[in-house]
Amino acid sequence: MRAAGRLGAALLVAGSLGGSAEAADFKIGSYGRMGSTWAEGGAAGAPLDIGTHHTRTDLDPYAELDFVFTEAMDSGARFRAVLTPAIAGQPFHATGDWDADLAVRNLYAEVHRFVDAPVSAWVGSRMWRGDDVYLLNFWPLDNLNTAGAGFGVHPKGWSIDAHAGASRPRAGGLLDQSLGFPLPDAVGTESVRVLDRQRGVAAARVARQLGLPGDLTLRLSGYAEWHGIPEGTRFADERTAEALPGDRGSIVGVQASAWGWGPDSFAHLWLRRGTGIAIPGTLFLPTDGLGPDRRLADAREHLIAIAGNTEGPGNWGVLWGGYARLYRDADTNQNADWDDVGEGALVLRPAWHLTRHTSATVELSHQWRTSTGVSPRSGLPGTPRVTRVVVGPTIQPRKSGLSRPQLRAFYAYGFRNDDARWLYAAADARFLSNHDHRVGVQAEWWMDSATYRPAGSP
Repeated sequence: MRAAGRLGAALLVAGSLGGSAEAADFKIGSYGRMGSTWAEGGAAGAPLDIGTHHTRTDLDPYAELDFVFTEAMDSGARFRAVLTPAIAGQPFHATGDWDADLAVRNLYAEVHRFVDAPVSAWVGSRMWRGDDVYLLNFWPLDNLNTAGAGFGVHPKGWSIDAHAGASRPRAGGLLDQSLGFPLPDAVGTESVRVLDRQRGVAAARVARQLGLPGDLTLRLSGYAEWHGIPEGTRFADERTAEALPGDRGSIVGVQASAWGWGPDSFAHLWLRRGTGIAIPGTLFLPTDGLGPDRRLADAREHLIAIAGNTEGPGNWGVLWGGYARLYRDADTNQNADWDDVGEGALVLRPAWHLTRHTSATVELSHQWRTSTGVSPRSGLPGTPRVTRVVVGPTIQPRKSGLSRPQLRAFYAYGFRNDDARWLYAAADARFLSNHDHRVGVQAEWWMDSATYRPAGSP
């Protein structure tokens, strides 16, 4: 009920913006997905995927509503305010629980060309991100969730953007803590925040876009990101204090993208190197895998990722995505550590467009994992593997693998090797069999969304 009340308040704010639509422009957009799955052995709610990034077959329901107010000035400046409430989790009709998980994903204002130059600025809380590996639902390079501000310069053929902000993810009391202290002049206690550390984040990206012969376009991008947390003190009680070290991390990477050889056709390649607390992203701070100094600064990650789509001249198309990742945490157990992994996934989704609005799709995926250590459950080294085939009809507005809204029915068969079964507890349905059978229905849409940009959109 509290979540419903917060959503109602957000809609009232949007309605007040809409009242100015005669003087400006007001739009409502949305991104969302919803589905139902049935599986043998009671595993319908348990993902089959074994890597850090999961295929879309097992994603939970999620929806965003974008309320965007835009005002263009006679001077050429354009102001925009964006509010994006989002709802996650299973719906009421699936659980019977009159509740929802509500978050505000965007709450910011921005301005373009406020001087006689192609510049922009924004202030607020937002998702600041670039291109994604659609089939694996992740952003390999620029994907920030922070409250702060940004600035951009966009001369012809160039895009230069910078951002600085902060976040305070919940991390077992490592970043914030409050204690109760007796009131000086009354009976009772008052809550005092004795620890208040924020993760500071700064990022910059530079992109150069080049026109090639025909309709081809090439874009080359460089990206850098820095994270830092200051030192602090945590208290077990009024007299027992624990010093907490500061921590840091960074991400550097490059991206090459090309598009234009067909409708909705594109290709991306990313290379990334991450260190320390920047590796898991802005919304998570690990409490294990730390070094002797209780920091993650010595952790290292190397990642390569690909994504793309091709719509052929006939009635066919194919989406693809994949990544390979090598990760070493910050502890001293470098030669036999189950948390030090090499992993990856490759996904292909060819589609045959039977009519203007219907297609037959086949999704093929393979996932793998290796480690320098032994499985905590089997006590043996292991190389988990999962192979999956998903087939079914789809309905969409036009002949394209990226056309949305899309309605889809599917049958999915997955095979996991014995090492993959040891990732789960003995009573888990995924441990009891090497085979996984599921059937389901799914819907996904992006309609005038201000926050979700379909993969490869220039």
